[in-house]
Amino acid sequence: MRSLFFTYIPGSSPLHILDPRTKIVAVMIASIVIFRSSSLTGIMCIGTVLLILFLISGVSYRVALASVRPMMVFLAIIFLMQLFMTGENAIFKLSGFKATWEGLHTGTLLITRFVYLLLFASLLTATTAPSMLTVGIERLLRPLPLRKTGISSFDLATMMSLSIHFVPLLHEKFEHLMDAQVSRGLDLKHDPFRTVHSLSVPMIRTALRSSEEVAFAMESRCYQGISRTSLFDPAIQKKDFLALSSFIALMWLILLLA
Repeated sequence: MRSLFFTYIPGSSPLHILDPRTKIVAVMIASIVIFRSSSLTGIMCIGTVLLILFLISGVSYRVALASVRPMMVFLAIIFLMQLFMTGENAIFKLSGFKATWEGLHTGTLLITRFVYLLLFASLLTATTAPSMLTVGIERLLRPLPLRKTGISSFDLATMMSLSIHFVPLLHEKFEHLMDAQVSRGLDLKHDPFRTVHSLSVPMIRTALRSSEEVAFAMESRCYQGISRTSLFDPAIQKKDFLALSSFIALMWLILLLA
């Protein structure tokens, strides 16, 4: 794939060999700590932990950039909304709108949190094979009484795994679609409303067609979410307990510092 957005990068690093459940729980804990940290010290500590984890995993910095780049427009909109709609102490005024110091602080903190979440998610998918990720999610969901709601842990894990791995596929298709429309004379900057219509309609059709193809493929292979067996049977070992305990202790220390 041309894009490294949420894709698996094969390797044999200490993060690659950990049980998928260990990494999933670690990402959940990191997400809680990210939204609980509001001080500069806590944010810098989380960034340092992320940098160390990327170095340990051996995953290229291009993966980190690829996970953030598609969300830049969304992050910019959030930052501008916070900048011009929060607080009273003005930095400058622009066309009747007032940028404030409080908005600058809140917007920076908010987009930093989103970036950290994207980086942790990309590190999880980059060091965990799709099949192992599905098994890990299913094992974590198995104790829940999901059958009373008419769904099994296998179905829910499969849906979550497909959702995660549809993201890079759709992103790549969107890039191909945009290149095709530009080659047909579409000016992305001159007429934004026509651009949105020219890209969104075929993109929705592509997404629906792709999901339909996956559904047909699963049906043709007699997929059933009940009493499924798995090629992989992960087992939590001492290294997983040690890694998760160390990560929890580190996150707890960051919370105390924050």
